Amino acid sequence: MTRILANYRGAGKSVITLLLMMGLFSASPAWARTEFKMITLQHRFAQELVPIVAPIVGEDGNASAIDNHLVIRASPERMQAIEELVAKLDTARRNMRITVSHEDMQSGNQQNIGASGNVRIGQGQVILQRRMPGDLPPENNLNIDLDQREYSRSQQGSEFVNVAEGERAFIRVGQRVPYTQQWLVLTQSYAQRIRNTQFQDITTGFAVRPRALGDQVEVEITPRIAQAGAGGVIDFEELSTIVMVRPGEWLDIGGTMQSRDDVSRAILNSQSASGSGYSRLMIRVD
Repeated sequence: MTRILANYRGAGKSVITLLLMMGLFSASPAWARTEFKMITLQHRFAQELVPIVAPIVGEDGNASAIDNHLVIRASPERMQAIEELVAKLDTARRNMRITVSHEDMQSGNQQNIGASGNVRIGQGQVILQRRMPGDLPPENNLNIDLDQREYSRSQQGSEFVNVAEGERAFIRVGQRVPYTQQWLVLTQSYAQRIRNTQFQDITTGFAVRPRALGDQVEVEITPRIAQAGAGGVIDFEELSTIVMVRPGEWLDIGGTMQSRDDVSRAILNSQSASGSGYSRLMIRVD
């Protein structure tokens, strides 16, 4: 159960930080209209809850994290609402099952070119077909055969993975691919902290983090590339998006991420000289 600290003995360095914060807050006229409390969390990281609580504290309020403590300044009415919300969120994490359904579609053109016949060049002759014994080859007889066909292929499948609530699961899209100049440019554009990468081959996909919020599930989706056969990963944190769904409801990741950014489009689409491909990706959280 969430506890509100009535005193701060034994809090160590947190007490010093807290006193400094109280001194800063007291310099503001808004101090007289607000309450100040430090909420100790038992099951969640304080940093996780700050983005959820911050919109509720109001213009004169403040929310921050120190170790496993939420430091809140808000009006009495808002403080009560915040305490009730934190009590609901600060519960033991449970395992969540993520079911993945995917369909990989490929389409394009296939060309076959053939030649038959014979061509006289100077005193010589090039023969591109078999002749029956006794047949006399014509002077010039060259046939070019062009066979062009359109094709469309699809492959479907489903898997599942169990993950602790609030932790990330990697949903792979596509196969092992070279770390080309295209990926280097995308990495340097959207993952600013990554400058020199030694990746050779990569696998692409999305990191999915589910969190239960009441009767809904918050799903955070982050584009990711991972070093093939090793532990290195690059998460494009600034391209993350959050979607709210109900437990057991299918979420179309492909449709959600396809139009959002260049990295997600590159993950979901593949191009070749002969055709193109698209991955339809859906997940369900239970």
